[in-house]
Amino acid sequence: MTFYGQDIESKLTMKKGNNAYLSGDYNQSYELYNEALKMDTSNAKAAFNNGNSSFMGGDFETSRSNYAQFIESTNSKEEKSKAYYNIGNSYLTEYTNSMQDNNGQAPNTSLLSNAVENYKNSLRNNPKDEDARYNLSYAMKLLQQNKDQQNKDQQNKDQQSKDQQNKDQQNKDQQNKDQQNKDQQNKDQQNKDQQNKDQQNKDEQNKEQQNKDQQNKDQQNKDEQNKEQQNKEQQNKDQQNKDQQNKDQQNKDQQKKEQQQEKQAQSKQQALKNLDAINGDEEKILMKVNRNKGDKKKKSKTKDW
Repeated sequence: MTFYGQDIESKLTMKKGNNAYLSGDYNQSYELYNEALKMDTSNAKAAFNNGNSSFMGGDFETSRSNYAQFIESTNSKEEKSKAYYNIGNSYLTEYTNSMQDNNGQAPNTSLLSNAVENYKNSLRNNPKDEDARYNLSYAMKLLQQNKDQQNKDQQNKDQQSKDQQNKDQQNKDQQNKDQQNKDQQNKDQQNKDQQNKDQQNKDEQNKEQQNKDQQNKDQQNKDEQNKEQQNKEQQNKDQQNKDQQNKDQQNKDQQKKEQQQEKQAQSKQQALKNLDAINGDEEKILMKVNRNKGDKKKKSKTKDW
């Protein structure tokens, strides 16, 4: 680092700050440089050295602020070149520290971009500064590597996003397919349930129809049995009637026969009676004839043929 001093008191205080800086006490040197600036606000060299102290203490924002104050205070291109160079280093160092803190992951590339821009400003003010040129090349290389890495990471990210999208789409398609299968299964189950229900209804209807047919058949059988029973009863009744009629007829015939027999008996008796009467009459007639014949015989002695 380059150190500057001006004004007696400010210079002495700044010298103390330089000694503290060289001994590694950056906090002490920072306080001494601030006192020197308070003693002489135009002491640009104290601002520059304070930038170095802040830089070494890790306060890069304060460091860059002091360097910027120094750049505005000086007209020397060489001094401006050194300040821009240190600002570039602050960005590059912060980038390196950030990369270590991020476990090797690339931090914000704006740190490298700012480093590159300040190294360019350093070379614009002093084109012969080989350190600035080297650091510029290094920072640009890192920036390109980061850019390539970012592109690669972006490609990987895009690929991962694409893969994830494809995976999500596949999952979505699979879910849709599963849902369709599920819907189809539900539909098939519903159709099956409906078919079973229809079959049950059909079976129930068939059963009811069978029961009804059986009832009708039973009723028909019952009616047939009743009819047969009625026919049988009627036949029995008819047979009874017929038997009764036969019996009546027999009785009637018997009565008639008996009447005939009685009549015959009466006729026979009458005939006998008549015969007896006839016989009696004949006897009387015979007797009378005989008497007459006897009388005739008495009158004639010849035979009468």
